[in-house]
Amino acid sequence: MGALKSKFKGSKSKSNKKANTKIHLPESSSAKKTVDPRLPFQTYRQIFSLRNAWKAVTRSMEETAKENLMRFLKKHQQYAEYFPSYDTNKSEEDIKDSFEFENDAMEIFGLFDDVVNNLEEVDKALVEISHVFSTNEKISELLKDMDPTFMGLLSEILGDRFTETTEENFRLLYDFVLTEGEKCIGGKS
Repeated sequence: MGALKSKFKGSKSKSNKKANTKIHLPESSSAKKTVDPRLPFQTYRQIFSLRNAWKAVTRSMEETAKENLMRFLKKHQQYAEYFPSYDTNKSEEDIKDSFEFENDAMEIFGLFDDVVNNLEEVDKALVEISHVFSTNEKISELLKDMDPTFMGLLSEILGDRFTETTEENFRLLYDFVLTEGEKCIGGKS
């Protein structure tokens, strides 16, 4: 019995030695990534989460963009003159089916898509922002007023995934685009 007992003792001590040894796992690649100081995000995790949430938007980007612009123009008629494709004499379906309306809507969502896709290459994102703001004199004013419809639509698309943190990340992104765009046009809106 003593020999049997010593076998168990030996096995316990071996397992205890294994339990005490640390396993060194390789660090994840995202742990090493840093956030460009020009961005409003504190951690890379915010960028990662934002991108994952944005993927849901891109699955139906054209429809989402058109719905956003339609809701926005219904609420802010003063911008309708900048979108000739928004003809109040046509039905909402006919307007949304218009190729021109889709292009107008995608210009706005395309800006955000380009910025989200270039958050690790901030210079590219800034070039895109600069291009859009320099070619469209009313974009700054329009984006200031579009915030509620944009965020509301994101909330609908993401559903339960539109948490306070997700909303905060999208607000940081939205404000970043607006602030950088205004810098490009010298603060004029």
